[in-house]
Amino acid sequence: MDKRPRMDPRRCHRGVWGLSLTLAALPAAAQVSPLTYQNVFFDQATNAHPGNYLAVDAGLFYTDNATYVSNGSGDTLAEVGLIGNTSQVGPTLDYRIDSDIAALKYLHDTYPLEPTGYFDASADLKIVPGAFTWVARETYSELVIDPYAPVTPDNLEGLNTIATGPRFTLRPTLRTTVTLQGIYSYVDSHSPSPLYVNIDNHRYGGSLRIDRAFSSAASLYLKGAYEKVDFNDQAINNNFSVADGVVGYKYRGARTWLDVSAGYTALREFNVLVPVESIVGTVERPTTRTDNAPNWAVDLSRVMTPAQRIALFGSQQLVDAATLFQLNFEQAVPSLTPPQLAVGDPVTNRVYGLDWRFQALRTALDVALLDERQRFELDPSLNRQLRDAAALLARQLSPVLNWDIGLHYDHESLSAARSFNATSAITSLRWHVGSRLALRFMYAHTRFEGINDNQVGVTVSYVLIGGGVPGPAFFQGGGAAEETQPPALSPVAPMSTLPQPH
Repeated sequence: MDKRPRMDPRRCHRGVWGLSLTLAALPAAAQVSPLTYQNVFFDQATNAHPGNYLAVDAGLFYTDNATYVSNGSGDTLAEVGLIGNTSQVGPTLDYRIDSDIAALKYLHDTYPLEPTGYFDASADLKIVPGAFTWVARETYSELVIDPYAPVTPDNLEGLNTIATGPRFTLRPTLRTTVTLQGIYSYVDSHSPSPLYVNIDNHRYGGSLRIDRAFSSAASLYLKGAYEKVDFNDQAINNNFSVADGVVGYKYRGARTWLDVSAGYTALREFNVLVPVESIVGTVERPTTRTDNAPNWAVDLSRVMTPAQRIALFGSQQLVDAATLFQLNFEQAVPSLTPPQLAVGDPVTNRVYGLDWRFQALRTALDVALLDERQRFELDPSLNRQLRDAAALLARQLSPVLNWDIGLHYDHESLSAARSFNATSAITSLRWHVGSRLALRFMYAHTRFEGINDNQVGVTVSYVLIGGGVPGPAFFQGGGAAEETQPPALSPVAPMSTLPQPH
């Protein structure tokens, strides 16, 4: 069996909880972020800007329990980060940036300076437009080392994935598109924690996809993919290869987005140690282990009325931590995404979720539910089930003032007959000082396993790309209250939720 060293639980605290609370509807062409616990200082909170938007954030926060232990000490944190999402389609270059990342400095040196949050960027260089493109993508995220302890810099591991390769596109008929892509990736993991798990690896793979359009809105697709993963540290990780085939149907209407797919995944893990009887007793010998499993996904987003949208989604995938995080960017309506574990083994991840959103002229309400179950192939002691519920209410008080309040509940059941509950609450007020400058005042409270933490802070943001004051247009015409129509919801408009509260 896998001899990965066990990790001792440690009680720590990250110091600041993240939040993705985007309340402005994005156009269909805009990119959206997965809503994860990793968002820094509530940067993507209410009244985020529609369309392309990128800003620099800086701020100070005080937490009264930086180490997240009973009677823990406080600390002040300074941060500088990049927040927003922007994209461009050009004749020779397409690019997309989706970011909520910051460098955090604990002024009393509770933890060392480290990047935190997430970053995802891709670029397509069109060498022969429409036929041959060179693609590149970089993704930074964070993994939890010990699932039994709170999320803190001492219990986090940064994961940086760089991928590049050629993509060839053929169009044998007006309705048929064939895409062949080769990818090389390098995954780098790092952490100042003494519990650091080295999951650095190289990846080689490719995919073939065939799309057949029935109309401008509906299409059928077939996809096959293969990837080989070689770890740098093979003493605690097993190299593996994964191949899958998928058939799917996609519909993109004005009010409805639907993507349904099903297929099969074949996994091979190499040099897995298994007990074998011999003349000297039971010994462990390396062998190749295979595992086959069905994969499927349903992603439905529907605008029911001009002010209401509902999204339903579910999937089962056999993936690893690096791939699972990137898959969240592909959902039409991103969901609550609990922190993933710093484990090199593949995991069978099954998730169901619902998001309901009401968006009026000056008020927005979002409710999200999530049920996620993870089964690890080699270490069943890491298996877990997560149930999350979140709600956010936001209100535009005036043309320059925006307020929000939200709640989040999280329940995790772990395989070792352990479980815990965590809750968080937040309220914040944003003041748009100018067309590109804004101040944000925030307060948050979290509770994990009977330990409490309070945070208060202020951030200043300066817009680099995109408009200034966000939110719907109102109070027009010489100061008189003349309300216009609320912004239109889109099936791909991001929802608003609270972060993972531990």
